[in-house]
Amino acid sequence: MAAANTLGHILHFTSFGESHGPAIGGVIDGFPAGFKPDMKFINSVLQMRSPQGSLWETERKEKDEVEILSGMADGKTLGSPIAFIFRNSNTRSGDYDEINKHFRPGHADYTYFKKYGIDGQSGGGRASGRETVARVFAGALAMDFLRTKNIEILSFVSAIGSIQASFDVKNLAKNTIESSVLRCPDSVSEQKMLVLLENLKKESDSIGGGITSIVRNLPAGLGEPLFAKINAVLSQAVMSIPAVKAVEFGAGMKSAEMKGSEFNDSMSQKNGEIHFESNNSGGIQGGISNGNDLVFTTWFRPPSSHGQKQKTISRENENSELEIKGRHDVCFVPRAVPVVFAMTALSVLDLLLLNSAYQNQQ
Repeated sequence: MAAANTLGHILHFTSFGESHGPAIGGVIDGFPAGFKPDMKFINSVLQMRSPQGSLWETERKEKDEVEILSGMADGKTLGSPIAFIFRNSNTRSGDYDEINKHFRPGHADYTYFKKYGIDGQSGGGRASGRETVARVFAGALAMDFLRTKNIEILSFVSAIGSIQASFDVKNLAKNTIESSVLRCPDSVSEQKMLVLLENLKKESDSIGGGITSIVRNLPAGLGEPLFAKINAVLSQAVMSIPAVKAVEFGAGMKSAEMKGSEFNDSMSQKNGEIHFESNNSGGIQGGISNGNDLVFTTWFRPPSSHGQKQKTISRENENSELEIKGRHDVCFVPRAVPVVFAMTALSVLDLLLLNSAYQNQQ
């Protein structure tokens, strides 16, 4: 069995690098040849992931300037593997000298130690959110290609803690999200979220939340009947993001409370075009896209690093207390928006290429 650092069926994305290593990088294999990426668009997505100096964000700031090593020439993709790196420059491994003597509650320290038999790495190593910069570049490249197919993906903060945003899936506009400091389309809920984050900062605590994604203009027929259902593929992709604990499609958990007569999305046609009266299924039936908007929500736990004392055990297996210092997010949900966006784009493009392969064989 492979070590599972690679995602995809036709479009393969492999991630490598550690938080405080020389670089974070990736390899994209199977990307179509002859495509000229819009680097301005790709860099704008990368900047969404970078901290902007807000009180709830980590103070660690990297330039996040991509170095493309192969797979492109004269600004176009060659069809060969696209290898790229982001060099790490703003590492402060000294912040972890005391922390690394203990297993940090909620982190991967203990489980990585049990699996690999090695001591914790500064910054969390492979388990750090720093790793997601490679995902965002790969996903932004995939999204740039999907734009040529008129496919649109919107990802945004729909909840922080118990504060839920109100939004209209059908009429939500991209600029409404981009004009929000929290990437939340509901300004009233956003203000409540900001107050919550400010209070948690003072308390040296943290909070999680939810990111909703909408995929528009997705053709019907994407997804495989059993183990590569479109919801299964998307779930694997977003559940691989650090700190994700759940994913819901369409009505999600509320589906269990609905009657069949309430849940089913009634269909009709007008002038040959199919219309759905609702979207409780989230645009998916039998694991295959039905042409309706694909809608799902990804749920994140709170950041495990916070300033309050926590009970734990030391590397010598002794009971101890730990107070984590360093540069950490109060809530990383707003910064995770481009990560969910990227993993969605990679998954959709992979399934689109897979579907095209079937059609070309007919």
